[in-house]
Amino acid sequence: MTETDVAREDVVQIRIPSLRLGPVVLAALALIVISLVLKGGVLARGYFIEDDFLFVGDAYEHGLTWDYLTRVHKGHLMPGALALVWVLSRVAAYNWFLVAAVMLALQAAASVGMLVLLRRLFGDRVGILVPLAVYLFAPLTVPALSWWSAALNAVPLQVAMVFSLAAHARFLRDGTARHAWHGLAWAAFGMAFSTKGAFLPLVTFALTTAYFGTGRTQGWARAAVRELRVRPRVWGAYAALLAGYALLYLLRQGTAGEEGAGVPKADVALGLVGWMLGRTFPTGVVGGPLNWGGLAGTGGLADPPVAMIVVAWLALAAVVAFTCLYRRRAWRAWTVAALYVVVADAIPTILARGRYTALVGTETRYVADAVVVFAVCLALSSLPLRGEGDAYRRPLPGIMPLTTALLTVAFLVASVVSVNAYGNTVTAADRIQPYVENVRDSLARLPEGAQIYPRPVPDHVVLPWNGDRRLTSRVLAPLADEALRARMRDPAPAERPYVVDDSGQIVAIDHLYGYFDMVEDLNGDGGRATGTTGTTGRRAKGRTCYELRAGAAAFPVESFGGPEGVGALSYRSARPVTVEVSLGEVTRRLDLPATAESRLVYFPLAGAGTGLRIALDDPGTTGFCLKAVAFGAAVPAQSR
Repeated sequence: MTETDVAREDVVQIRIPSLRLGPVVLAALALIVISLVLKGGVLARGYFIEDDFLFVGDAYEHGLTWDYLTRVHKGHLMPGALALVWVLSRVAAYNWFLVAAVMLALQAAASVGMLVLLRRLFGDRVGILVPLAVYLFAPLTVPALSWWSAALNAVPLQVAMVFSLAAHARFLRDGTARHAWHGLAWAAFGMAFSTKGAFLPLVTFALTTAYFGTGRTQGWARAAVRELRVRPRVWGAYAALLAGYALLYLLRQGTAGEEGAGVPKADVALGLVGWMLGRTFPTGVVGGPLNWGGLAGTGGLADPPVAMIVVAWLALAAVVAFTCLYRRRAWRAWTVAALYVVVADAIPTILARGRYTALVGTETRYVADAVVVFAVCLALSSLPLRGEGDAYRRPLPGIMPLTTALLTVAFLVASVVSVNAYGNTVTAADRIQPYVENVRDSLARLPEGAQIYPRPVPDHVVLPWNGDRRLTSRVLAPLADEALRARMRDPAPAERPYVVDDSGQIVAIDHLYGYFDMVEDLNGDGGRATGTTGTTGRRAKGRTCYELRAGAAAFPVESFGGPEGVGALSYRSARPVTVEVSLGEVTRRLDLPATAESRLVYFPLAGAGTGLRIALDDPGTTGFCLKAVAFGAAVPAQSR
């Protein structure tokens, strides 16, 4: 402590705590900075993709309500993550710099938290730099960081894990109850961002009974029973937190639709486990996979060479065997690590993704959180706790410091190679950012009152299986002002509506692809003057207007429905008229102005069924001439 003394006795003395940055802490901080620079380089190549657009679109569809925050998204109950999306999207929609900065700041917090945890457990010994480096540089955590949708779960969970364990360790050391409640609060924070947070209390209990709690030198089972008897309030609170979270999940599970957990296919599940536990995780914690293949939209998938897999397993087997041979109770740490990666990572992934493809096991984001547990267990299996005596069964070999240093350097080199190789597979910024920026620029140039009809965004932006959630009216509306957002969600009939083309330019509708029908070949151009074309249709030659029976006409349109449906009609009228256009159970009223010349009007029509009916609101209206009808998907004009 340093002290500033003031000469006058009636002045309060101020004590300023010194930082006491010893060589170990300085080296640790240097490792943290280097790791953040490395990860920041990958983040700089990233951009929004797939679920990111769904999250932002949903955030603008809802207020910050309980119903919105507790919706289960593809198996995840994550109110904290949804709240963060809502806030950041309202600050600046699709601002990658903002999102990347927040994620990197959270990663920095997790990194510092790991240092705090290791120092709290083992003190400022050089040995803590090894598990710290494993956590900081393991390539397993990088893909989850570079994809925002994955980072929303993975990175805050890592923050919660390290700070919850650190708070609980302090509670066990000094007995101050508030630190136990701090640990509980951090566990709740983790659950708010990821369903895997539910496993954190179990990890805390397992490590407490194995190394920190009363009776830890006894059998592990006896230590667990004794721990429950000695601290019933603490563990009762953790049990209540778990029960409350589980109840909320069950109550809200119906909001996930068909995207939640399901019965896995046996062959897919076995293949998934083989990839995840046999190749992806073991190579990732020793610096691999070196190679990334099977390129996904969010980046490469782990594809370690056979030599890397062999080396990884030999290295892990050697470390486990050596630590169990020398460090007392080392086997407990490795048991916790193994159980975590199986119970918290493999089993939930099988339940959520085991119906699709075994390649899910090559996605490192599903085991990113396990790196925290692995690093802590590596430390517990090899280092004595602060104040722990007789930690080793026998003296360590004299060559251990040099061997450990060489292995750590090898790990760091392999990790840097793997992370850089992964960064080269991240191409979202090259493919998607120009699309979004084109939309942003086009929105700024639109004429006042423009109507934008919905179309699906390109497949490389959001995959087709997301259905209507990938329409421009949802995922791109956040880029518009409030009035235009409303028109994008519920566009009105227009003579010149717009759509977003596949390059992100907002252009007029050129024609509709689907059904068309016209009374004559207008201008001899095969229907282009009506703005219609398609695969089905007819022409009623020899007439200039459709015959309306009881003020109505029907057309054999077939539609599966959905907001992409667009209708069009060409007409003349001596006076303003109102017509009703019906398809299935959907009816739209069109107020048409008088016109002496043929006028073309487009209108959204989401109905499903067979038979499109156009009827005058007043069947006795005269002077109205219906000349052409079309229905189908909007085709954008060729952008210039």
